[in-house]
Amino acid sequence: MSNRMQDYKIGRFVSMQESSDADVDNHVVSSPLKIFKQARQSMNCIYLNFNSIISEINAFFESAELKSSDVISYPEIQKIQSFKDKCEGLIKMISRDRMKCVFFGRTSNGKSSTINAMLHQKILPIGIGHTTNCFLQVEGSDLSEHDACFYIPGCDQPKKIKNLLNLGSALSKEKLDSSCLVRVLWPKEKCRLLKEDVVLVDSPGIDVSIDLDAWIDQNCLDADVFVLVVNAESTLTKTEKDFFHKVSEKLTQPNIFILNNRWDATAYEPETAEIVRDQHIERDKEFLCNELKVCDKNQANSRIYFVSAREVLLTRTQSNPQLPPGYQNRLLQFEWFEEEFEKCISMSAVKTKFDQPAQRGKQMASTLSTTLENCHQRAIQKKTLFENNLKNLIKKIQQTEQKLQDFTQDMKDKIHDVMEDVEKNIILILNEEIKRIHILIDEYEKPFHPDEEQLNWYKKELHEFVERKLRNKLSNRLNSALINSLNLTQEHIRKQVLELVESEENRKQVANIMPREDFFINYRIDCSNLCADFKEDISFHFSLGFTALMRRFSGNSELKNGTSHFFANSAMNIFKSDQTQTQSNLNTFQNNNQSDHLLILLQGFNLVANKSNVMLLAIGGIVWRGLGWKILAVTGGLYALCYLYERLMWTRKTQERVFKQQYADYASSKLKLIVGLTGQNAASQVQQELKMYLTQMFRYIDITKEDYFKEQKRYESDIKLLNQVLEESKLLKNKGRYLFNDFDKFIQEYLIIGENKQPIS
Repeated sequence: MSNRMQDYKIGRFVSMQESSDADVDNHVVSSPLKIFKQARQSMNCIYLNFNSIISEINAFFESAELKSSDVISYPEIQKIQSFKDKCEGLIKMISRDRMKCVFFGRTSNGKSSTINAMLHQKILPIGIGHTTNCFLQVEGSDLSEHDACFYIPGCDQPKKIKNLLNLGSALSKEKLDSSCLVRVLWPKEKCRLLKEDVVLVDSPGIDVSIDLDAWIDQNCLDADVFVLVVNAESTLTKTEKDFFHKVSEKLTQPNIFILNNRWDATAYEPETAEIVRDQHIERDKEFLCNELKVCDKNQANSRIYFVSAREVLLTRTQSNPQLPPGYQNRLLQFEWFEEEFEKCISMSAVKTKFDQPAQRGKQMASTLSTTLENCHQRAIQKKTLFENNLKNLIKKIQQTEQKLQDFTQDMKDKIHDVMEDVEKNIILILNEEIKRIHILIDEYEKPFHPDEEQLNWYKKELHEFVERKLRNKLSNRLNSALINSLNLTQEHIRKQVLELVESEENRKQVANIMPREDFFINYRIDCSNLCADFKEDISFHFSLGFTALMRRFSGNSELKNGTSHFFANSAMNIFKSDQTQTQSNLNTFQNNNQSDHLLILLQGFNLVANKSNVMLLAIGGIVWRGLGWKILAVTGGLYALCYLYERLMWTRKTQERVFKQQYADYASSKLKLIVGLTGQNAASQVQQELKMYLTQMFRYIDITKEDYFKEQKRYESDIKLLNQVLEESKLLKNKGRYLFNDFDKFIQEYLIIGENKQPIS
């Protein structure tokens, strides 16, 4: 609490000795109290408008056209007419509504002093002991200070304000019942609160009467805010708590402030002030949050204050009063209370005073709109019934319907032909582009790196590049022809519709409807998903290796699975043959050309790799005898040089070329799978565009059919009469809806989100 007070001091404190009523009036520009006046003015305007609309509706109900049409019942008319008296009563009630605050507390706790301090005047009787004898309601008036007066119950004669100190005081010999309410009229210009229609009610001490229920029923049920003034030198008593428990039973979530008055007593005991303050805050929060449950602990921080009403009153009524140390903080605490009090009472008064009128008005506006809507619908039904009896009009409508059916079938066939043409062209062009995809991929120039992470990024970018390029190529080659075909079809539709529309205005509008200029075909080629399973192979493979040579010379499909697989099968076949066949093969080997020699040499190498050392020596001897050691050495050297050359030439650029070749082959195979689907999708887009355009045109055909009905209305007096009823009922129905919206807007602005609303200057 102390930290918040320090923040509040900065730039805020102005010497209370120099304050004046004029300064107070100049500070009102952004007062939250203005929200209540704005809400009352807004509600009053809505009800005045409501009253005017009801007068128009009553005049409409009395018109000869409505009585002749027989589209509304007498009980409905009576119900709407009864709203006028209710509306006038609510207008009077709203104009009298004010914000009301009631102060309660035990005897001599300073309730009257607090009110006098807020009014900047010593109006109510104050003193030692039981001072206030009855309820004293201070309200603003246009009287001067000299003419200020008060009224007692049962007497219409005003009494001078100077007599209030005797009559309203418990020390006076003239006694009033404690539940009586004395109305004190004080000039508005003397107090800003009274000027903003705030009513402050002082009460007797709650410890001097046992009839608390009567107090609440007579004087508290319409209160917006309650202020519990307690003695800071003691603590909350059971009497005070019991009273507000009764208030909480009769009112839902009452707004309660707790003023710990006489806090100036701590000026002479500063060492215990903070301890006592924390004790009071804890007990006050326990009472508000846990017992009454009217707010949470955060909200309770702005409902509990430590003040000295006597000091505030002296400061505001005297020039240089002698006050104990620390009075500035207590004055600021009182000002803080006044600011929070103004916010709370304004919002609470708006809800308590205007919630019910707004809800009732909304309900009446809804009933009014519903009644007029029913009247409108009945008039339409009777009009339709009369029109159906006109044979010539029916015949004309039937002819239009037949033309419309023929036109619809013609358009279906036309759209079907366009779709087939679009699909065929797209399939043709897309196949051509797929065949040239190797060239397209070679245009991709992003840096290549065999690292797995960078290679994944490279593939992702390549997917997007291929997809974007294919789309651009399809658009460049197809869009112009497709748009031309689409425009020709739409022009055909427009000509056909012009033959069905008769109104010159509608014909102009139909002729002005042009095809969309921003239409384009979205070619859906999702390479990222199509080539998601692509697995590149950019590891080094020697072109004269076993696998490559076997594939080159034998064409054996098994070599696709690797050299070792091929050699394993070859070795099994060799060992299955008998010794005679092996000898025959060796003799034949000597007569073969160099290629056959090399093939048998490689087979021998495979046997060396897969069999025992004995077999290795045997094969080595055969090769040695067949070729000689010189040829073998030369062949091996050349073989090694070839391997070294290819290994050195296996650069990143070579890897990129191999990667692009593999990707192109894979992407071609995948793209061929979606050629038909892409064509169908594009054709569907063209179909959708044509259907949308056709729907626009059908709207004017419908307008033409409605014009036929309006044309026939001129020949029938009953239809003319119903048209007048329809026109008037529609106008009043819309006014009823606007009225309903006004009430709903008021509820939204002031009752639902009003807590955040700022007053209008």
